Amino acid sequence: MANQVKQFNGVDIGDIKEINGLADANLKNLNDQEFQGSTDAQYVSFSTQDTGGTAIDSGTGFNTNRSEGTSLAFDPDTNQVIVAFSDGANSTVPTIRIGTVSGTTITFGDKIVVSSNTNGTTSTGCHYDKVNDRLIVVYRSPYSPHWTDAGIFAKAYELNSSRGVDTAGSIATIFNHSSGNSVSRNNLSEIQDHDGVVDILYEDKSDGDDNYINTVRVTNASTCALTVGSADEFDDTSNNHFGIAYSPDAQRNVVLFPDGNTLKAVAIEHLGGNAAKGSAASYNLLNCQLDNSRHGGHSMIYDTEHNKFHFLFRYDGSSSSNAVNDNLYIGNLTVSNITVTFSNTGNPGTTMNNTVEIDDLKFGNHQGSNYAGAGLIYSHQRQRIIMHGNSSSSETGSTKKFHVIDYNGSAYTKSSSPIDVFTASGAPWDTGSIRTDDASGTFGTVNLISFFAYGGSNDGKTFIAGIDAGDSTIS
Repeated sequence: MANQVKQFNGVDIGDIKEINGLADANLKNLNDQEFQGSTDAQYVSFSTQDTGGTAIDSGTGFNTNRSEGTSLAFDPDTNQVIVAFSDGANSTVPTIRIGTVSGTTITFGDKIVVSSNTNGTTSTGCHYDKVNDRLIVVYRSPYSPHWTDAGIFAKAYELNSSRGVDTAGSIATIFNHSSGNSVSRNNLSEIQDHDGVVDILYEDKSDGDDNYINTVRVTNASTCALTVGSADEFDDTSNNHFGIAYSPDAQRNVVLFPDGNTLKAVAIEHLGGNAAKGSAASYNLLNCQLDNSRHGGHSMIYDTEHNKFHFLFRYDGSSSSNAVNDNLYIGNLTVSNITVTFSNTGNPGTTMNNTVEIDDLKFGNHQGSNYAGAGLIYSHQRQRIIMHGNSSSSETGSTKKFHVIDYNGSAYTKSSSPIDVFTASGAPWDTGSIRTDDASGTFGTVNLISFFAYGGSNDGKTFIAGIDAGDSTIS
């Protein structure tokens, strides 16, 4: 937004908190002039406690053992946040905790084990179905003779308003084969809000490592019963790094995936509860990798202001003027019905259109498996993109940081330098996030994130934090 309004009745805009009961963050225009707030982008620290008021992990985290694949959801009926994770303190079984937020304190109920028979959990997808008012938790464990029940599964819950569960459904099997599977961490699944159907992505190692999409949905709310759809192959390569995001405008999910050295995307609609995909569209810039999703966050998000999907990739080609090897870039695409259209980048040797470059944040999966990742979050209240990554490709010593990025429909404006999120010893892994458009004001302008630290003196500690993208001029 342009900073066109300087004062109101002689008072500096930066000093005005409300006008007629409207907070400054909610004011768009004043006498047809755009209203510019004054909140800088910032990291917000949350403390966590149990229902007795006792701090959990000294008030800085909610688990002291590695909690891989964290994901977050919000129940607008009870104003509660739900975090799903692999509980390293309990044989890595899939687990949820339900919490309430007051200021910057989150009070959690007890841990709720989703399945005691599925240890080795590495990924979760936590989704709130507003159609049936039920929580749907997707979780994954790879095959191993040491793990009791490996595969991809889902379970639904009816929550109460006291950080607990009234009804738990039976476990639904999405995919289970002794040859194993692979998924894309925090890009495992996404719900389509208009019908409450969850789309789930996975690699089938019994079928030449081809990639599939399947669905799960609540078909009996009173018993929390789930029905699994029919699997549909969307890619026949062995790359299991995906991106997935939902457009409430098109009422479609879009799936992003590398096919050889080409980045492709398909739109997903639901026919009788099953996933039906459109034709794959190809990005015109080659050598784009989504390996940020290995231990990162979401590879793609949806921008409700401009009806655009934004996606994060690493350029893996030879440096050629504007496209630099190993730097990160954000591109965008649109969807109409089931047709995906990528915005054209132009000639990367001379110019790159419809992108923004990030050269000061990294992720390191291409260097090895135990490195931190990167990802995107969309701040609906601030109408800005949050891009988070790491200060280095260090396995155990990187600092988590974020950029805020404005998009005006054709061009990106990026903050000049990233802001710290996590500075303690250890590399942050597996960032889950919550969409603030679903938060009904509970978190205001703050996007909640979750992650755990790998290595260093904080190894295993799991954190919940917040990022406010701000509404001040980006500089």
